[in-house]
Amino acid sequence: MIKFFRRIRQQLLSENKFSKYLLYAIGEIVLVVIGILIALQINNWNEAKANEARLIKILKEIRLDLETDVINSERILISGKEIDSLSRLVLVNKFSKEDYKEKGPRNLFWVGLQFQSFDYQKTAFTKFENFQGIIPEKYDAILKDINYYYNDVGQLHDDIYLNLRQQIKDRHDYLANTTDWYHKMRAHEVTEQMVDFYANNPIYKNWVSQHIGDNTAGKYGTINALQTNGFYLLQQINNLLNDSYNFKDSKIIKKYGKPIPYAKELVGKYRATDTNWEFTITELNGYTYNDKTDILKEKSKDTLIGKDDDSLQTIVVRDKDGKVIGLKLIKSNDTTFLREATKIKDN
Repeated sequence: MIKFFRRIRQQLLSENKFSKYLLYAIGEIVLVVIGILIALQINNWNEAKANEARLIKILKEIRLDLETDVINSERILISGKEIDSLSRLVLVNKFSKEDYKEKGPRNLFWVGLQFQSFDYQKTAFTKFENFQGIIPEKYDAILKDINYYYNDVGQLHDDIYLNLRQQIKDRHDYLANTTDWYHKMRAHEVTEQMVDFYANNPIYKNWVSQHIGDNTAGKYGTINALQTNGFYLLQQINNLLNDSYNFKDSKIIKKYGKPIPYAKELVGKYRATDTNWEFTITELNGYTYNDKTDILKEKSKDTLIGKDDDSLQTIVVRDKDGKVIGLKLIKSNDTTFLREATKIKDN
């Protein structure tokens, strides 16, 4: 090809056709520029494709980290639920002195005096933070939610967890410095003075009350928030990547339920009839969410419950044609409770 163009140039010069030669030279320059631009565009495409491939790899790693977080947090939440239950019984004086003297895995002396650590996975997120490539616009939404999970929900957990650890340490220090039986408690021995402190001392009741609010493993604690938001983010990544990934942990599937076949029919904006409070039902991979993170699972056809509480039931209201027009909230343990909401906007 180069020899071909060279012959044309030589022929035009030998024939003394300078004007044609000039036009030809300009055309050749244009062709070269076009070639360079095409090469640059191809290079940009290749680079963008490689960047996206690296980003997808990181997203898959984040998904695996989220799966680990969701599964590992469940054991801690089960234990935390039991501690919450015992704490509330302590506050209403349901335990006798004889109860405190019982030994075993449910030893009451440790209620409010211990915590369970939970370190959520951050390795893949660190790679995400250090990613230097140009990220396509279609990933903007998922990037925002990833940052929310790690920098907002995660950071809140870290802060409260550090505070909880300090509270527990302060309580142990108090007992070590003000009682002569603390070392016996640590050795799993029981004394009358020890039992009297736990059964009657208001200081201990204050500890337990504080522990209910600050326990990261409690029903409304940060570990529960991490699990719920983590499961939601995991589904978002699934929806974006649309690959063959499948969440298989049976305990989590039972807790969050299986995808609801008619979930898309529920999507929309609702307004409570008694307070005008508005909320939004969204859907992701067949999972139904109230305001994004409060997941609703199916108990039976058109009856939904929360993942942690089956006493509050959401009944789907349909018109004669089967279209969803509203919701009713009832409590299985309170026949007088009824809340209704009208669907004011479809998805």
